[in-house]
Amino acid sequence: MATSRPLMVVASAVGVALLVLIVVLRGGGVVPGPPRPEPAGPSLAEQAAALAARGDDEGAWGLYHQALQAAPEDVSLWYALGVTLSRLDRRPETAEAFQYVVRRGRADSEEVRLARGWLVSAGVLAEPVAFTPAAEPVEVTGDKAAVQGRATWGELEPGRPVLKVQLLLEGLEGAAQGRRFATRVPLGQTYRFERLPAGIYRLIGGAAGQRLWDLTLAVDDGKAVVLDLSPDNSSNPTAALYL
Repeated sequence: MATSRPLMVVASAVGVALLVLIVVLRGGGVVPGPPRPEPAGPSLAEQAAALAARGDDEGAWGLYHQALQAAPEDVSLWYALGVTLSRLDRRPETAEAFQYVVRRGRADSEEVRLARGWLVSAGVLAEPVAFTPAAEPVEVTGDKAAVQGRATWGELEPGRPVLKVQLLLEGLEGAAQGRRFATRVPLGQTYRFERLPAGIYRLIGGAAGQRLWDLTLAVDDGKAVVLDLSPDNSSNPTAALYL
């Protein structure tokens, strides 16, 4: 009697297996696989863009903010957030978003250009420096002079491109009057104006769309004036070039 009980259990298990096999064969012989996962819905950024397109900026900015929690260094998200906040007239928050875009975005990108334009119009950044073309060289009498030095502005942030400084030397008095000389050098390097007529000059310099220097200096015949440019002699010493 004790031996027959295990045999009955085995027979029962075999019977169940045969029954399952018969059901499978009648159903076409295919064992159903696991259920397929549901397709992923739109991302938070996509949902925010859809709301913004419908004019729901209140809803959009909240979703952009959530999306940035997961991707805090996504420049495109910061730009989209800034655009949405600007429509809501939330200027301080808009400025913060666009400053991140200017600081971290690609310098030649449309996002950076538009973000910088908004910051300038809002008074957060100074107007870009405008330079007139240098005058054609003309012969001058006497020994030629020079102005040179290094243009620096703090430490360069790792991974950031080196900004270039635009310099304009404009003659105000003496043989230099009416003369203009221009040059462009990377920050941290030496600039040099040479073959200058003697006189009083105004030196204007800027970088990243901001005016940094506006200095007056005297140049004598045959002399080289060394004038290093830095925040110490800047007319705008608190300017943040890498926002």
